[in-house]
Amino acid sequence: MTSPVSVSPRPRSLLTFFLLAFGLSWVFWMPGAFASHGLLSFPLSPASTNLLGAFGPSMAALITTATYDGRAGFRTLLRRLLTWRVGLPWYLFVLCWPALHSLMKTTLAVWLGGSVPDFAHPPFSHLYPLPPELSNANPLLFLPFVFLQQTLIGSSMGEEIGWRGYALPRLGAYGNALRAGTILGIAWGVWHLPLWLTRGHPAGEEFLGWTLLGIVADSVLFTWVHNNTEGSLLLPLLFHTSIAVTGLFLASAESSSLVGMTLKWGVVTLVTMAYGSKYLSRQATAGA
Repeated sequence: MTSPVSVSPRPRSLLTFFLLAFGLSWVFWMPGAFASHGLLSFPLSPASTNLLGAFGPSMAALITTATYDGRAGFRTLLRRLLTWRVGLPWYLFVLCWPALHSLMKTTLAVWLGGSVPDFAHPPFSHLYPLPPELSNANPLLFLPFVFLQQTLIGSSMGEEIGWRGYALPRLGAYGNALRAGTILGIAWGVWHLPLWLTRGHPAGEEFLGWTLLGIVADSVLFTWVHNNTEGSLLLPLLFHTSIAVTGLFLASAESSSLVGMTLKWGVVTLVTMAYGSKYLSRQATAGA
């Protein structure tokens, strides 16, 4: 086993999950993409369609679990949301790595001649205008509230019950953690395709190839965290949220997507060398 969660590899259940995850998300995202190009006669709110579509993977996991694993499967899946005694270093990694990655990208960009970003006015200040009476408040004061919102009712909860809760343990049951993380990363990346096709969405501003490679690298790191925290779903939730809010509260210098992708794959390489590609976990290696 390459996953700390004991499951039976059922190809049919995995196929059902992925079909549902894509279908439930794309039924909202594809009309949003068409509307952004003026191909629909009625308006759609991008914020609404984006949020509703983000819950496709988790809804797919709940439906597939109910179909194939019943009540016992539900208990096992949801119990992992409460697995929190996993060691302080893992919390430090999932909460701090996204910010460290952003700072390293900025350092390289400035070293190569780029401008130092305005850290006092991160993207949050422009994307979420505050009332006049709060206009001078430090944006970091709002970080805990945005973090909690993203974790509970944002894409973190919408995705992680599906990707790391349902799909990853079943892919890992086939024998290689690195391969499982890579396959899931490819699926995770392709799942975003309608957002890349949506005019005005930030995803469409980057080269698709680099973005996909970056998502695959993230997926391997999520797999590493999952396999070393007893299959906790709480840690992937926090990791997903950290990635999402870092871009809001930490300004970064203009740089090529290739820089960020290279840094991620450098860490993936180090992790794979230290923990082994088969398990991505020292605990599993020790017990093998």
